[in-house]
Amino acid sequence: MPLELQDADPTSDFPALARALFESYEEPWQSFFHAYFPIHGAGEEAREAAIREAATRLEDWHTHDLTMRWQKIVDTETGNIATGALWNIYPENPFAETQELPATWFPDDGSRRFAEQLVELHGQPRARVGQRPHVYLFILFTHPRYRRRGLGQQIMEWGMKKADEMGVEFFLDATPMGRSLYERNGFVLIEENVILPKTDSPDDAWREIEAKVGSSTHYLMWRPAGGYKEGETIKPWEEK
Repeated sequence: MPLELQDADPTSDFPALARALFESYEEPWQSFFHAYFPIHGAGEEAREAAIREAATRLEDWHTHDLTMRWQKIVDTETGNIATGALWNIYPENPFAETQELPATWFPDDGSRRFAEQLVELHGQPRARVGQRPHVYLFILFTHPRYRRRGLGQQIMEWGMKKADEMGVEFFLDATPMGRSLYERNGFVLIEENVILPKTDSPDDAWREIEAKVGSSTHYLMWRPAGGYKEGETIKPWEEK
């Protein structure tokens, strides 16, 4: 079947992207996903409501963040989205000003505090070392029906070419499931980031989300413009 890389259409694609995103992270289930895209309640109706909320939120993020670029790989025979990718293309240092992302997708209770701390902890390693213009791969997913067809590699090749054309670094936070793809493309491990939000005064909502999400491990990975050369490439954050 013909599979084609395209820019997502912000006027129509977010419902399908959100559905494919859920179906990808549900098989296999990756618990940290709940902190970003929770299902409030039980049953199919609650799940459908969560997908609708995710689609609205992704569209809102896209509208208000000019650095974001969504791509999709489409099965042109069926119109199904096989793969989705969310990029941040930063022409300037994205950490020049303090960044906050209120987790308004949770009620204003301990669950929101947990999610906000998780988001902050997730971004801390890159904030320490990525204080320059760069390309960041925020989300990459492939629907279970389309895995093992080289679609993630196709996305990576686009991103590496883009970063090289701009002459900037390429960062991403890999999950254990995706790490091998990035290593095959010459990405260097910068930091293993084990995330487990903590509080001295958890309420019931905090305890509930903590039980669902638990700890998660991400790997901050990096590729300089032109690729990494062992013994030659200097890591900018280590320069004195």
